[in-house]
Amino acid sequence: FMDLNMKIFLIFVVSLFSSALYAQNVHYFGSVTASKTNVEENNITFADVNNDVTVSPLTSAGVSLDANLNDKYQVLAQFILHNKNKIGLDLLQLRYHFSPDLLVRVGKQRLPLYLHSENIQIQALLPWLNLPREVYSRVPVYSFAGASVEKSFGEKLTLHLYGGDTQDTFETENYTYVTSARNLVGGRLNFNHENFKAFANAYQAHASLDLKSDIAATPFGLPAGTTVGYQQSYSMEKFTGLSTGFQYRPREFFVMSEFSVHSSKNPVIERVSAGYITLGKELGEKWTSVATFSTDLDATSQLSPTKTSTYAFNMNYRLDFNNVIKFGVEHINYKERTVATSTLAGTSSASVFTNGSPGENFDIDSLMWAFVY
Repeated sequence: FMDLNMKIFLIFVVSLFSSALYAQNVHYFGSVTASKTNVEENNITFADVNNDVTVSPLTSAGVSLDANLNDKYQVLAQFILHNKNKIGLDLLQLRYHFSPDLLVRVGKQRLPLYLHSENIQIQALLPWLNLPREVYSRVPVYSFAGASVEKSFGEKLTLHLYGGDTQDTFETENYTYVTSARNLVGGRLNFNHENFKAFANAYQAHASLDLKSDIAATPFGLPAGTTVGYQQSYSMEKFTGLSTGFQYRPREFFVMSEFSVHSSKNPVIERVSAGYITLGKELGEKWTSVATFSTDLDATSQLSPTKTSTYAFNMNYRLDFNNVIKFGVEHINYKERTVATSTLAGTSSASVFTNGSPGENFDIDSLMWAFVY
């Protein structure tokens, strides 16, 4: 039987097609990935890959729609279908255009941390085969519920102020991490001039981390095989973040780079910083070559006390305007860090790539079909 979320999703899609009440623009997107890694331990997994070639289900699929209610108001919604048939409400917002240079958003919206924040879920619109994980995955919070104001100062400068709350859930093999942030306030400054664009973003919040797991209850005298719920909570007051980056794209060539740093007074995430640089070249109308170097600069964290550097190369072949085939290789230099005695249950030498310590450097080969309609 379908779960409630799946039923709601199907009802939503059917209703959308049958009535088309307001939606003027509807888009569908997703990706299918096959990967292979040379990690040898059978208990180490990378994403959906367990030391073998695995064709995952739609690693991410979704539908987004927007509608102009009148010349001032616009609504936007985006739903994401993740693995295990879990559907999440990714975006849901009401936009009000006070004037051509002043926009207000209310609802669930994208946290503007990165160059590709707006389309981070749509693989077909990204140049990489995989996001530079050291930057994009160390603190993987992508949306917030609240309000924002975006003001343009001419054609080159835009100021984006925002505030609200966040909550995200991330599952590993043994643990579920629930991250949340209250009283989130931040601002982003964008600069655009012809083929060059750059941004700087800063935010502050009161954050917390809840770790949940089912553990064997035998030590408590209960029957063997019994499991009980286990939970730990960690407060990270004055959690701050800074991100900055640029992109230069003259004709067939492009270069982009980003830097991010997140910190708090809690050793769970005391300070993590990373950066990357990407060089790309369009080879005719169909092919694009992309080379990326990304690295952890500091990883003072009990959450995954490792430092990695990634050398990645991928080729993209555009079948048509809607479909892209991507294939490439990543070489990961892996280093474990020595941290103070951890109070975080489940802490291991996992990285942003794997659920445990691979023990040494490793490679990942991947093939992906990504689409957007």
